[in-house]
Parts: sequence; C-alpha cells; structure tokens
Amino acid sequence: MNSGVPGPVVGAALATAAGAAPALVGLGESTLPTGALYGLGWPAFGLAAALLLDRHARSRLGRAFAGLAVIPAVVTAIALLFRGDQPGWAAIEQLWERAGVALVVAALAVVAATMDIAADRMSRRRLVWLVAGSAALLGAVSTASVAGGPRVAAVVTTLGLWGAAALIVRLVTIRELRPVDEPLVDAAVAAATLLIGAGVGTLVRTGAEHAGVPRPDVSGAFSAVVAAVLVLPAGLWLRRQFLTRRYGPGALSAADVTEITAELHTRTDDARALLGKAAAMVAAASGHREVGLVVGPDLPDVPGHWVLYPLAVGADRVGTLYLEPRHPEGPEPRQDRVVRQLLPTVSLVAKAVDLAVEADHVRRDLARERDTERARILGDLHDGLGPMLVGMSMRVRAELRRRPAPVLEALANDLAGCRSDLRRIVSGLTPSVLDDGDLAAALERLAGSFTGQGPKVKLGAVPDAHLAPEVAVAVYRLVAEGLTNALRHARAGQVAVEVRTTSDTVQVDVTDDGVGGPIVPGVGLSSLRRRAEELGGTLQVDAGAGRGTRLRLEMPAAP
Repeated sequence: MNSGVPGPVVGAALATAAGAAPALVGLGESTLPTGALYGLGWPAFGLAAALLLDRHARSRLGRAFAGLAVIPAVVTAIALLFRGDQPGWAAIEQLWERAGVALVVAALAVVAATMDIAADRMSRRRLVWLVAGSAALLGAVSTASVAGGPRVAAVVTTLGLWGAAALIVRLVTIRELRPVDEPLVDAAVAAATLLIGAGVGTLVRTGAEHAGVPRPDVSGAFSAVVAAVLVLPAGLWLRRQFLTRRYGPGALSAADVTEITAELHTRTDDARALLGKAAAMVAAASGHREVGLVVGPDLPDVPGHWVLYPLAVGADRVGTLYLEPRHPEGPEPRQDRVVRQLLPTVSLVAKAVDLAVEADHVRRDLARERDTERARILGDLHDGLGPMLVGMSMRVRAELRRRPAPVLEALANDLAGCRSDLRRIVSGLTPSVLDDGDLAAALERLAGSFTGQGPKVKLGAVPDAHLAPEVAVAVYRLVAEGLTNALRHARAGQVAVEVRTTSDTVQVDVTDDGVGGPIVPGVGLSSLRRRAEELGGTLQVDAGAGRGTRLRLEMPAAP
C-alpha cells in the first residue's frame, strides 16, 4: 500500500508554488508592487485544490482549482513577453488592470462548471451561495477598480479571492446547508444591533455636544456599546423563536415526559393513547406537521413523500414512526437528527404499548378460560349435587310426614337452606339471567330472591346502557356478592344498590347498614377483585365499626 503523498496533491502544491512565485519575487522590492499584489489571491485556489484532491484524487473541482492557482504565473509570463520598453512590474500591473473583472468572472465560471450541482435541495443551496458569493466578489472588485484605484483594486481582489476559495471549499465539503433565509436572519440581527447601537451613540454624542459635555465622542461611543449589548439578547431571542417555530425545540423536557405519561392507567385504550401523545411530542420537538406511530411489523399506508423511521428494541422491530415533512424532499438535517435522537425513547414507548396490548389479550383469554371452568362447575353442581339435595329433601319430608320429629324438621330446613345457597352460588358462577342482555331485569330478579330472607334490598334505577357481556357479568356478580355478604355476615337491615354509567365507564355501589368492621376478603371478594383488574377496573371495600360496608366497582364499559 502506498503511504506517500498522492500525486494530485503534489501537483496542486507545485501549482500553488508557481502561482505564488511572482508575489514572492515582489517581496524583494522596497514596496510590494501592485502587479505582485494582484497575484497574491490566486494561490488560495492551490491550497483549496490540495485539500480537495487529498479527499478525492479525481475531483474535477480540485483539478480546476490547481489550474486557477497558476494564473499569476501565466499573467506574469505574458506581460514579460510583450512588455516592449516598459519595466517588468509596470507591464504586469497594466495587464492585470486590462484583465480586470473579466479574469475573475472567467475563474468563477470555471468553478461553477466543475462543481457537481444536482437537482436536490443541498445542491440548489450550494448554487445559491455560490451565486451570492460570486456576486459579492464581483461587486466589490468592480467598485474598487472604479473608485479606489489600482492598488485598492488589487487588495480587494486578493482578499475576495481568498474568501471565494474558502467559501467554495466549505460549500463542497459541508454535509448540511441551512436554508438561505436563516443566515439572512443572523445578518438582520447583527445589522439591527449595530444600527441601534450606532443610532443611540450618535444621539448621545450630538446631545453631549449641544450640552457642552467634555469629550462627547467618548460618551457617544460608550452609549453605543451599551445599547448594542442591551439590544443583542432581544435579537438572539427573536432568532431562537424563528428557529423554534421552524424546527421545534429539538428535545423533550422533563415536563414533556410527564405530560406523555399523565392520566395513563392499565387500560389498553390508555396505552394506545400513549402512542398519540408520544407522536405529538416528536412533532413538537422536531417541528413537523404531522407525526404518527404504529405498533407491529406492518408498515403504515401513507403518501409517498412521507418519511418512515423503523422502531426497534434490540433486534426486535416493534413499530414504525411516520411523519410528513415540510419540504417535499424530506426533513431538514437538523430535524432528522432530532427525530433520530428521540427514536430510542419512542421505541420503548411502542414496546410498552405492544406489551400492554398483548397483556390485554392474555387477560381476555384467561377470562374466557375461567368462564369455561365456571360453566363446568355449574354443570357439576346443577346435574350432580342439585338432584342429590332434592332427593334427600324429598325423602326427609316424606319421613317427616310419616313420623314427625324435631330432628327431621331441622334436617328438612337445613336441606332447604342448602338448596337456596346452591341456587345463589350457581347464579353467581354463571348468571344465565343475563343471556338476553337485560342487566336491569337480572338485578331485579336477584334482589327479589332475597325477599323475606334478610335485609330489605333497595335497587336504584339501572341505566339502559350497552355494556360488554363480561362487564355486565362482573356487575351482576358484585351485586350478588354484596347481597350475600349482607345476609350472612353484616346483619344488615337494608342494602342499597346503585349502578351509574357514562359513555366510557360504569360504577356500581353496594352499601349496607350492617355492623361493618374490618373485612378480610374471602374467595368471593378476591375473585371479584381479580376479575375487575382483568377488565381494567378496580374494586374497593370500605368498612368501619358500626357504619356498614360499601363495595364499589369501577371499570370501563367496553374493556
């Protein structure tokens, strides 16, 4: 492998040396000749050529720059060959003056022809900056030639060529170019700061002169500096506001993260709402019109100019972030960086939502399996234990009619109580009264089954709301459990049942006036609490000494 200096770079260095030779010779004079001063700007293209050719040996622009670097040597040679009786430096200066702006125009034309200008956004911006820089250079050289004389024109040309070479190298090597109006905003802020400072300084100086204040120039200069320092923060704030409105703040703050996660529960619809919040935050941070998120491997169906970003956690593809850019060619580089910085956080959000949805499916499957198991238990109780209790009760009643006895009477009553308890247990396991979907009628029948057996049941109006079947079953079982507990344990005189629904939620309260006291949840309450959590709800048990007990169930109407 060749580790030496590339040949094109060596050629660029030789071209630079050749172009700088006339100026180096002029340094030997007591005063640098104007002809030598004209040539001091062109070696800048040789240095630029070395930089470009070191990056890419076949760069057309680099070779063109190397050619431009030798122009001083060519001009010097031509002037010396055709100088006649003129001194050498005078002939060189005269040729530079005759070439004038035309030589600079030709050099810029060569640069424009060799630059890779495509039809994309960055190339158009490069072209705009090239044209603007070229126009500024030509304007400055033309003005100096007309108004300043040869030496001023030589100085302006030299400085302008160094600036042009630096600008072109920057345009070629930079990856990102801001929209042209942003530097104009920067220039406007700087110009406004200087103008306001100068205006304030002039007014203070004029007032100090009229008032006879000593050294008014110092007062004016100090006032100008103070005014500029005070105005500059306001200008920078306006600039930040302009950029924030275009690109967004560029990051998510702690307050933004808090807002994303606010009011989120374990329900699946809340988890999906997190996607919308996260997308809105990305849109706000990056300044895009619209941002969306989808979970899963499938790509969203969006228009062709939208941009898609894959979301991954480890090696798993968890979703896609899609956005509509303001520009048809895609996001600005600054916006793209902001979005990519947020992708890990958004990927974790998508993964969390995916897990929440999967957990919801698991809960639904578990609920179905439990319903199946309850149906099996129902069959065993209804077809096995139920007939046995009926048969035993009939035999005891028959024997009691033949031979009345206190023991048989007590046994008959116990069997009747067992059959009643069995009916309530079966009804709680699988309330077939809900098969027609009429929750109000089912609760009325349930309340009526307790008539004459214990507390007075006060059933409030049940709203005619469409509840999911599993939610209606949970409501029915809560009321059955509350009534049974009031009958068995609370020694209550009255039980109130209230069912309230909204478009999204259902709330059930079963309140008795019994003894209250600490309650240790048994099998029934524990099962109800698990059922409520599976459906995205909560079960609360409130009880105190002598103030009764309240069971409260809150859950979504459509889990």
